Amino acid sequence: MHSTRGVSSSRLSAVLLASLATLLAACAPDGTAPTGPSAPDGPSFYTYPSAIYRSHVEFGTPYDGSPSNDLVLSKRTHTSSHNCAEGGPNWVSWNLNKTHYGDAPRSTSFYADATLPAGCYRVVTSDYTNSGYSRGHMVRSEERTWSSDDNKQTFLMTNVLPQYQDLNGGPWYKFEQYLQDLAQNENKEIYVIAGATGNAGTLNGAGKVVIPTYTWKIAVVMPYGQGLANATSTGSLQVIAVDMPNVTGISTRPWTDYKTTVDRLESFSGYNFLDKLPDSIETYWESRVL
Repeated sequence: MHSTRGVSSSRLSAVLLASLATLLAACAPDGTAPTGPSAPDGPSFYTYPSAIYRSHVEFGTPYDGSPSNDLVLSKRTHTSSHNCAEGGPNWVSWNLNKTHYGDAPRSTSFYADATLPAGCYRVVTSDYTNSGYSRGHMVRSEERTWSSDDNKQTFLMTNVLPQYQDLNGGPWYKFEQYLQDLAQNENKEIYVIAGATGNAGTLNGAGKVVIPTYTWKIAVVMPYGQGLANATSTGSLQVIAVDMPNVTGISTRPWTDYKTTVDRLESFSGYNFLDKLPDSIETYWESRVL
């Protein structure tokens, strides 16, 4: 430790203030924080003045031939289709960009969704207790850390599906990290849809929450600030799709092992995705493994 003995207090104060000013200037991109809807082009490692949410169903609301089990719920942080008979979401759809990350603490509890209508069972966190399954977020907690209220919405049980921890903390988590890197470090605008297929029984045999055999995710990747209006050619976006088995023993597997096509996910789930894309672009990307 350096001694300050023999240095005047006024001189020391001046040195400290100059050092602090230099440090602050170095930490802020272009010397300023972003304001309004325009954000800097570089990586983001701080909390923005506001979280900029674009449409959570930018490329169309997923639909199937059985709308009776699609209870669409619109939140600030995401849109979902809840299946009252199965106690979980058919799909959850959300926008993701660098302004959604911040320093808000992770919520400490999961919550029943009080917006569900009477007659629709409101899943509670204890439904998962001693079941052997994790409460698997669809919209990741880390993706909604601009504010505590935003983060709390990811802990609604309507944003949760049963996942073995080997999946939840393995390839599923690794794909979440990959998308975070795209949003924060690669300056991408991402539109995500996630859900599940299959039926392996119900949690604790209680008949309330169906256990899926697979969980899947689709990510449409574009430059920051872009959306449907900018989807003018196959080169203006990328589409990544994964389909991951809800099993044990896969915790070390890379997420890339589970790449698939949107066409296959549509076949398995019965849902039509990305229907607002121009037909030629939709056909091109839905048939490809990126």
